Amino acid sequence: MKRHLDMSTSIHIPEGLHSFHISHAEYASQRSSQYEPETVLLKHLVDNLQKWLNCSWTAGMIPSCSSSSVVPELRVLCVAGNGWRNQTPSLICPVRNNRSAGLAAIVAAGPKKDGAAYSDEDRRFADALCGHISGLLSNERLARKVSEDLAQTKDDIETARGIYDRLDHCGPTQIPGLDYGGQCRRAGRLGGDFFDIEARGGDELFVAIGTVAARGMAGGIMLGGALASVRALAGPGESPIRIARELNRTLWDLSPEDSFTSLLCAQINRSRNCLRYVNAGHEPALLLRKGTDRVDRLDSTGAVLGLSQRSSYRELTVAFEPGDILAAFTDGIAESTGPSGVVRILREGLDSGAPEMAASVLEAAEAATDRTIVLVRSREAEACPLPKAMCALAAA
Repeated sequence: MKRHLDMSTSIHIPEGLHSFHISHAEYASQRSSQYEPETVLLKHLVDNLQKWLNCSWTAGMIPSCSSSSVVPELRVLCVAGNGWRNQTPSLICPVRNNRSAGLAAIVAAGPKKDGAAYSDEDRRFADALCGHISGLLSNERLARKVSEDLAQTKDDIETARGIYDRLDHCGPTQIPGLDYGGQCRRAGRLGGDFFDIEARGGDELFVAIGTVAARGMAGGIMLGGALASVRALAGPGESPIRIARELNRTLWDLSPEDSFTSLLCAQINRSRNCLRYVNAGHEPALLLRKGTDRVDRLDSTGAVLGLSQRSSYRELTVAFEPGDILAAFTDGIAESTGPSGVVRILREGLDSGAPEMAASVLEAAEAATDRTIVLVRSREAEACPLPKAMCALAAA
């Protein structure tokens, strides 16, 4: 399928680019190796522009060698965001190959997420970044060196993310009367969100969720340390307040200056219908009460972790009755969906299990940030069948 861009529209067309077709049939990955300098640099450019311009999508397109038409054909090599197949680009910038005095690629951007028009400053910024990539491509040795560094960094991030995904934990043991699940979707950077869910004995569940407020290598180290420490501290008999205190001391020694970690950890006792928790500067969790519109907030009970050795914490206990739902999430969900949006999605999905409801919340949240949610639902007691001896007595 091809799409022609009518030049009578108000699309920003750089000088020298008059008309072209875009092939939507397939990506051009078979033409360009993912490790070629042009491919690596273009993907990096597309990902960053989509974030920095706050647009719905960006696409990197390369000239097709097979096109015999006077009007050049472009094939899509990489995309960030959604909607590129159905929307006309709102901004187009060339990436030139100064060595061959030709066109190396075109970067197209869709409309801004907030509906605003692109400003002259936005256009100059995009043109400058594309010009920077053009300059790199004119120096083959430099382009290869930079692309190798970028590819290695990406591989390191993906490896680290795989480790963190394995550390994120929802234990397989099920507790009668509790339905629970947790999911974390990371936006591709080191650092960010984590969670842990672990059954203790036959009727107690431990839940933890947090966010590391540092990025890059420092954030990755902190995230790994926080995850491992929570798992090590959350043994049988450990209270939420002791876990928060010990983790604060650990992160104080580990964290760079001005970096910190938020944490909400809780113990749910099914037989006592209660929930004990500590909230160390984390997004307030929500308790949806069964059969009513009432929603209670588990607000902060202490400072974030890792900023001071003298931080103090309070542990609170609240009722957790059959039919109640605990929803703990990170700011990636709170800022895009909002607590009211979370409540609405959960109420609409009451016929689903906790893992399915968690997935619905994540799907509704903004994909450009880390998104993590933990849900625990206390099920209504099921009617138990009478023992055989009782049935015989009743029949008599």
